[in-house]
Amino acid sequence: MKKNTPAHVAIIMDGNRRWAKRRGLSPTEGHRKGVDALIKVVEYAAGVGIKYLTFYTLSTENYKNRTREEIAGLLNLIEEGIKQHIPRLKKNGVKVNIFGEIGALPVVTRLAIKGAVKQLSGGKRATINLAINYGGRAEIIRAARRLAEKNLQFTEEEFEKGLYSADLPDPELVIRTGGRRRLSNFLIWQAAYSELYFTDTLWPDFDGGQLQKALKDYANQVRNFGR
Repeated sequence: MKKNTPAHVAIIMDGNRRWAKRRGLSPTEGHRKGVDALIKVVEYAAGVGIKYLTFYTLSTENYKNRTREEIAGLLNLIEEGIKQHIPRLKKNGVKVNIFGEIGALPVVTRLAIKGAVKQLSGGKRATINLAINYGGRAEIIRAARRLAEKNLQFTEEEFEKGLYSADLPDPELVIRTGGRRRLSNFLIWQAAYSELYFTDTLWPDFDGGQLQKALKDYANQVRNFGR
């Protein structure tokens, strides 16, 4: 890994629906192209030495508020995409973790997710974290509840053990595609000192070249962690 390459990059994959709308396609088709983009970015990132990637796949707000039809289509894509791409990810030495309350998802989706996690558990080259039915505030409450229930000391170190990202480094770089410039309840504890990179590129059009632009911007930043 190059000196200025971040170990952990987190990505808010925004713009699937707008990409589809501009082409007269359904939201599901936009999400389908988004899955393809994710796989390409994972392969490129692993090739340049990025060890961890976290993707904002489905927020708790979207899961609650999007139409049933769109959510059903997205969950089907998650199931299909996981099964379709397991061999490709395994070949690339990729491990998969899940952030979020997957207990609220349909049984079929949960089984597909758990199956993928198990089959890819031996990956050593890179780890991807899929944030599914995830919200940053809910994660913080979950970690605080763990401290209270176990009567543990309320320290940052102990608190972080209750986060989905326990044992992982915080993301040095957070990328958001699609032109919006906000975190939208994504990794709000972990991203306290992350560099932020926003691009107007819609997620289905984001590729290795676009990631390289973000990495170049990151390499030019001076990180002082509040000092």
